[in-house]
Amino acid sequence: MSSEHGVEISYSLAWDAREYAINKVKGLPEEGYEKILKYLHMMREANPGSHTSYERDSKGRFRFLFISFGQSLHGFYVAIQKVIVVDETFLKSKYKGVLLVATALDGNSDLYLIAFGVVDSENDLAWNWFVRQLNAVIADEHSLAFVSDRNSSIAKAIANVYPQAHHGICIHHLLNNVVTYFSGKGVDGLVAKASKAYRADDFCKLFTAIYSISPEIGNYLIEADVRKRARCQFPGYRYDISTTNPAESINSALRTPREFPIIPLMHSIREMMTRWFFQRRTLSSKHSKPLTIAVEKKIDRRIDKGKKFKVFPISDDRHAIKAGFSVGIQAHTLTDDIYTTASWRMAYEESINPIGVPEDAWTVPSHVEQTKVLPLESRRAPGRRKKRRYETAEDKIRSSQGNQGSKGRKCSRCGIRGHDRRTCDRAI
Repeated sequence: MSSEHGVEISYSLAWDAREYAINKVKGLPEEGYEKILKYLHMMREANPGSHTSYERDSKGRFRFLFISFGQSLHGFYVAIQKVIVVDETFLKSKYKGVLLVATALDGNSDLYLIAFGVVDSENDLAWNWFVRQLNAVIADEHSLAFVSDRNSSIAKAIANVYPQAHHGICIHHLLNNVVTYFSGKGVDGLVAKASKAYRADDFCKLFTAIYSISPEIGNYLIEADVRKRARCQFPGYRYDISTTNPAESINSALRTPREFPIIPLMHSIREMMTRWFFQRRTLSSKHSKPLTIAVEKKIDRRIDKGKKFKVFPISDDRHAIKAGFSVGIQAHTLTDDIYTTASWRMAYEESINPIGVPEDAWTVPSHVEQTKVLPLESRRAPGRRKKRRYETAEDKIRSSQGNQGSKGRKCSRCGIRGHDRRTCDRAI
């Protein structure tokens, strides 16, 4: 404001003015809760087959909301990797709340939002409710897997509602805990390699090395359950999904809408899905190769790399893939159906539709019209608001490696070895 308009204002006044502008355009937060049932009814009218669920507390205050579009469910059963990543992120509107998301990846490695919900707070009750609603649209089965952080509420909800499915924990969150609570041990790289190892004997060698360096970390990893964190020990199929990145990417895409009142937030998520479905339907319709773009590129890279390998005829089946490609077997005949272009197209053949009439023309049943919903009980705490980026495990590792690498360099500020100008705390 000072540089562009020559006006000096305080941080809090600037923030309040920003919120006033958002509310002027998006509507008051209280009004969104009053209209939530009408919105859900109209959205179901526009998207037949969608599943929505809603709950209030005994005082009529908003508590839980769940939305899953019917078209999204069709795609999940047709051409989506059967690994559901669940995560949460905090909302920043006047009445706060928590956004819960369930995501997956399609055959082209693109994000696929299965369902989302808003709850009053993150706890056992909220996660159990959300997972039960998810179970109403995604059935429990042995071929299904979940990936999440080590949130105990999520673990209990999945175990309770999806007893046949398998549950894995995010490697990044595990690594982040190792870096945070066991700093200076120098085993974070080994932990990452062990978690991603394809062969059990490679995992055992790496874990033995970790334990010899730090039995404390070894015991922590054992407590974290090797079957949930190690790729080669996981009892189900994770399709190489070892982190909660898909859900975190959804949260990142909604960074700005998370500050909106609840109805504009729902609008933003629906608009995002509408755009994704249209773009991917258009892209897949123009793709002529048998496998998706991402898979075709991956196979091409592997084939080019394989051309440099030496093949020794040990037995008939020890170099079958190399020999198979050399005699004309096509790669797409050896892949899962979800990676084919045909399945990719089927996943997005339907559309996510907007509500087709303006709000003042909405027609809803009388019981919906008469039901009143109050805002969440929790409100945002007073004081200065911030937009802050938290360090990831990779950030901390890079920082740690940078500090280790700086031990032989002189600080350009104070001239002392062991740190650099960025981390120097000495006065000039």
